[in-house]
Amino acid sequence: MTKMLTEIGSHSLFQEYLNMIGIPGPVLARIEQLWEHRRQEQLVARILIDPQGKARYYIDARAISVN
Repeated sequence: MTKMLTEIGSHSLFQEYLNMIGIPGPVLARIEQLWEHRRQEQLVARILIDPQGKARYYIDARAISVN
């Protein structure tokens, strides 16, 4: 499913995309390893924390284009 997602380079831009599609953003400090948001079984946003502790942000660009 990660093939369907686009990586976003910054936390603030990721939060802006979430706001555009009506998803409340998670509190980054509370994410230990993985956060995902699904709509009707479709994965639309994901945050992965890599082994070095860096957050990587992914979003399904199709979710933005239908709004």
